[in-house]
Amino acid sequence: MYSTYNLYQENGGTLDQKHYQILAKKAAYILDHETMGRARDAPASMAEALADCECALIDALAEGHFAADGVQSFNNDGYSETRTAAKESRAALRSLLARYLTVPVNLLGFGGHAFV
Repeated sequence: MYSTYNLYQENGGTLDQKHYQILAKKAAYILDHETMGRARDAPASMAEALADCECALIDALAEGHFAADGVQSFNNDGYSETRTAAKESRAALRSLLARYLTVPVNLLGFGGHAFV
């Protein structure tokens, strides 16, 4: 994991520590996957950005974002349901990652090509 529970709270996180631990582990897996392992070997100058990105991912995961074909909104009175397409979910994830992981080192690039 790239963040701590104290840092998560300092960034405005509201989850209890148990749920933070569960989602932080998932967020770390996402970071490792999306950076093709480069996050694990990132220079020290990226430590703060990685921690902040993980905190943002934790909150987004807690809100149900990035679930492919997931329910985005729901209205029970007249039964209305809005679904998020996998393409939209993927774009939102990439946008969040790009906010944190491209400066000073682009962790989203591979072989000279950026996946942003």
